[in-house]
Amino acid sequence: MLSEHANKLCHQRGQSLVEAVVVLPIMLLFALLLAQVLYLWWAQQTLFVASQYAARVGAINHGKKRPMRVTLAATMASLTPKDKDIESWQNILKAVAAQQLHGLQFSEIDIVQPTEAMVNQFKERRYNNESQNWIEEIPVDHYWARRQSAENEEAYVSATTLKIEVTWCIELKIPIADKVLAALAPKVSRCQLAQQITGSPFWPLTATAEHRMLSGYR
Repeated sequence: MLSEHANKLCHQRGQSLVEAVVVLPIMLLFALLLAQVLYLWWAQQTLFVASQYAARVGAINHGKKRPMRVTLAATMASLTPKDKDIESWQNILKAVAAQQLHGLQFSEIDIVQPTEAMVNQFKERRYNNESQNWIEEIPVDHYWARRQSAENEEAYVSATTLKIEVTWCIELKIPIADKVLAALAPKVSRCQLAQQITGSPFWPLTATAEHRMLSGYR
């Protein structure tokens, strides 16, 4: 009787040990994956906002990419961990500088609209008093008058609406989870290049945004 009871206890302990060996690593992997996915979700929401800001800045600055990149990086700076040992304004400058560098290397802004065909259809040659030279742009002054007098109003509206697509490669930093997600990540050349340069895995975040042009598109 005692022997049977002892054998049963040993069997239960052995079973518990096997379950622990199998279940605990799975639970750990799940926890790490959850933490990484939550960070990616937060970063994606930040990119949505940053893209909207970038599109507005682009609409004000003739569709130029450089001001859009600066705005994009400044907004994405909220993802950079803060250093408790330095002042808040220094933290902000440090974060913005870090994301500016990251953005130059590992992000991309593509202008989806207006297309080259739209530019060719609606561009006008005019003299720029500020730079004192002749330029070509899709004009937006007297917008409503131009829109109503256009042969194809819908085409004019599309040509005077800046639409961008942003790709931001974000580093996967959580151990184990980074390897798993890297294997599942969509293949984006910019992020693959980032991985080759740094040796770290990246995940591509994408967002689109649009804004009516507030200056002539050049």
